[in-house]
Amino acid sequence: MTVDRVLVLSAAALVLSCGEGREGPGQAAETESAAAEAPFVNADSAAQAVTECSYGFLLYGTGSLQEEPRVVGTVAGRVLEGEDAPLLRVSLGYDSVPDDGIAPEASLLLVSGTDSAYAYNLQDSILEKGSLNEGGTDLLRPAAYVIMNEFFIDGPFSDEIGADSILFSGNAEVDGVPCTQWLVDYRGGSRALWSLGVEDHLPRRVERMITGRDGEPLSVILEISGLEINSGLPDSLFEMGMPASEVIGYSAFLTVGTAAPEWTLPDRHGEEVSLSDLRGRIVVLDFWATWCGPCEAVMPAVQAVHESYPGDEVAVFGVNVWEDGDPAAFMDEMGFTYGLLLNGDHVAEDYLVSGIPTMYVIDPEGMVAFVEVGANPDIAALLDEAVGRLLRED
Repeated sequence: MTVDRVLVLSAAALVLSCGEGREGPGQAAETESAAAEAPFVNADSAAQAVTECSYGFLLYGTGSLQEEPRVVGTVAGRVLEGEDAPLLRVSLGYDSVPDDGIAPEASLLLVSGTDSAYAYNLQDSILEKGSLNEGGTDLLRPAAYVIMNEFFIDGPFSDEIGADSILFSGNAEVDGVPCTQWLVDYRGGSRALWSLGVEDHLPRRVERMITGRDGEPLSVILEISGLEINSGLPDSLFEMGMPASEVIGYSAFLTVGTAAPEWTLPDRHGEEVSLSDLRGRIVVLDFWATWCGPCEAVMPAVQAVHESYPGDEVAVFGVNVWEDGDPAAFMDEMGFTYGLLLNGDHVAEDYLVSGIPTMYVIDPEGMVAFVEVGANPDIAALLDEAVGRLLRED
């Protein structure tokens, strides 16, 4: 850490020496900041010029994650102009004995096309297909850490450019490519070590540093190899035939217009609450847990709905799931006063909850009227619009 800071300050000193005596303190600080940001400004520009790419990858961890099998495979992707999501094809396998010299066979093929996503289990010959409009992108979750998202998004390195600190950490080679290494402390408190190609400025390795639940420092490391950019990938890469013996339809959530599954759950006082008992009222359900940061971020929006509408017309509940803490104490401490339902894991399964927060609005007849997965920053307005529309229709 100390060595890294010395290296960055030395680089800044070289820049400043050219204009010594002509800059005030504020100008010097701006020059030092610009010197630190420069590698990621270059990386940002280079990555935004990528319209399609392919690469091999190796994903592994440190600490207790070393015990997990390494993940190896290939990724191909194409950015579509005017579309938020890229076309993707990911083939991956798991290497439980990394030093045996035997490359693992691919066990899972993931494809995201223009309107659907697919997950093909090659070992069991089972194909799952999901519409992108119904959360089909969740089928790509096994590839979450192997997709170098910076090749496929706008402003790929904006978080790094705006980080709290960027420290030069030496030189390295990744897949035979000379790289410079940069340690980034992000504004949100996270940290990563990037290896950027000296000539093309593109990322070849990233080590994301995290903390386990027991406080153990861990890293998840992605190394890419054989990177090819803008080489003319065939369209057929992003199509999935039907090679499987069994095809399963997939949806990440209950779709609007379907009947909401019945449930009975205890509240914080041990009293049972059933969906059927709430018939005639609009019901807002927020699936959440105390350890979930995005859940906490949207809870004020849920509280606002609770405070904005009378309880005899709109019933608002947080359905606690996958919990190892004290949800009642958490809500009390945070000042949230809407209803709390406990032990909701089995209800989450019925409602196809695969990630939290997940929000449902159920109409007075017991039909799904609205669903939102994730911490959408506009969730307050979306909930208000959904509830208000149902009240106007009633």
